[in-house]
Amino acid sequence: MSSAEWDTKEQIRTHQLATSIINRRDADGNNYVFDAPNLETLRRFCLDPTPSTRKQIMQEEGWVESEEHDQGAGAAAKGSLVGYAIVKHGTDDPVFDERDLEMLKQWYVDGMPTGEDVTR
Repeated sequence: MSSAEWDTKEQIRTHQLATSIINRRDADGNNYVFDAPNLETLRRFCLDPTPSTRKQIMQEEGWVESEEHDQGAGAAAKGSLVGYAIVKHGTDDPVFDERDLEMLKQWYVDGMPTGEDVTR
């Protein structure tokens, strides 16, 4: 998928974002969805996707939102797709469902191997 064909909303809607993160890592360790700091933030969350981990990451990254704000607005306003995904976890409209989180967790546990071709 070229960058011209990339549609984040569609990736989220069809639950293809997790597979894109996994499949778009090259032999040099580059990931064409997220940079290294975002991959690390996502790793922390995927290894322990609990409300306390979510809250801790949100506070550290400055994504804490008040109850009257739309969930995800703070992270989205800062241009963070990883933040948006983490903030939306536990809502009625999550970016990653449990299957996505399990795939990502296993990928991280396995050392983020390259050359993957996972599908959903």
